[in-house]
Amino acid sequence: MFTRRTFIKSTLAAGVASALPAWAQASPAKINVGFAAGGTLDVIARRLADKLRGSYAETVIVESRVGAGGRIANEAVKNAAPDGGNIVLSPSSQMVIFPHVYSKLYDPLTDFIPVTPVCSNAQAFVLGPSVPASVQTLAQFITWAKTSKAFYGTPAAGSIMHFQGLVFSQKAGIELTHVPYRGMAAVVPDLLAGNLTSSMAVLGDLLPQMESGKLRVLAVTSEKRSRFLPNVPTFAEAGFPDVTGVDWYGLFLPAKTPQAIVDKLRDTAHAAMKDKAFTESLEKLGFDPYQLSSTEFASRIRRETAYWGPIVKASGFTAES
Repeated sequence: MFTRRTFIKSTLAAGVASALPAWAQASPAKINVGFAAGGTLDVIARRLADKLRGSYAETVIVESRVGAGGRIANEAVKNAAPDGGNIVLSPSSQMVIFPHVYSKLYDPLTDFIPVTPVCSNAQAFVLGPSVPASVQTLAQFITWAKTSKAFYGTPAAGSIMHFQGLVFSQKAGIELTHVPYRGMAAVVPDLLAGNLTSSMAVLGDLLPQMESGKLRVLAVTSEKRSRFLPNVPTFAEAGFPDVTGVDWYGLFLPAKTPQAIVDKLRDTAHAAMKDKAFTESLEKLGFDPYQLSSTEFASRIRRETAYWGPIVKASGFTAES
C-alpha cells in the first residue's frame, strides 16, 4: 500500500539522487598522457586535472603511458570503457600525422570523440652549445651544417617536429639526421650537454633554458612571430615558408561515450580556460590557451590530416624508416 510514509521516503530518496554530483558515474577519472613526467604535456595535464577535480569527477589523476611516440596512451583510451573515466590529452601529431605514418592505427574521428583543444604552441629550431657561438641565424647554421655533422632531436618519430625538421633540411639542402626521443624532457638535457646539435622543439620546454644563454632559438614555425620570442624570426621570414604550423594539445574520449559526458568534459575544460590563474600557468610554459567546440575541433582534425598526407608521402618516411 502506498502510504504517506512511503511517499515521504520516496520523495527524500529522489531528492538525494538529484543532489548527486554529475560526476558520480565515473570516478576516479584519468587523464592519460603519452610522454614522460616533467615534460610540458605532463605539466599541463596535471594543472588541468586540478581544474577538473570536483567538477568533472570527484577525483582526477594523471597517468603516464610512455612509449611509441604517444600511441600507447591513445590506444589505451581508445580501448577503454566509454564512461568518461579515461581521457587522453594528445598532441596534434598523434591524431593528424600518425595516421599517414602507421599502417595499423586508430582513427582519430571514429575511434575517439574530439572534445576540445586546450592550448597551442609554435615549434622552435634551437641549437645547443656544441654548435659554435658564431652561428646565430638559420643562414649561418645552413653554412655550418654543410661542412659539419648535424643532428636534430624531437619528442617522437612521426611528430610534427620531425616533419618540420625534415622539410627544413630538404629545402635547405643539408643533411640533418633525425634523432627521436621519448618526449622533450629527454631532449633538453642532451642539448644542454652538447650531445645533440639541435632540436625542432616544443617552445615551452625551451624558455627556462634560454634565459641561461646555453640554447639559441633561430626560428619559430608559427605564421607570425611568437609573443614569447618577439625577436626571433619565423621560418617564413628566413626564406622557408613550407616550415610553418603549430601544435595543439587536445582532449579526447573513447568513441560511444554518451553525449552528456562529452558535454560535461568540454564545458568543464572551457570553464578552466576562463580561469586567469590557469591560463597564466599555460602562458608561463609558452602555450596559448585555445578552445573549440567538439564539432569545430573535428573539422580542424580533418583539415590538418588532409594537409599532412602529401607531406608525409613526399618525405618517403614510414614507421619502418
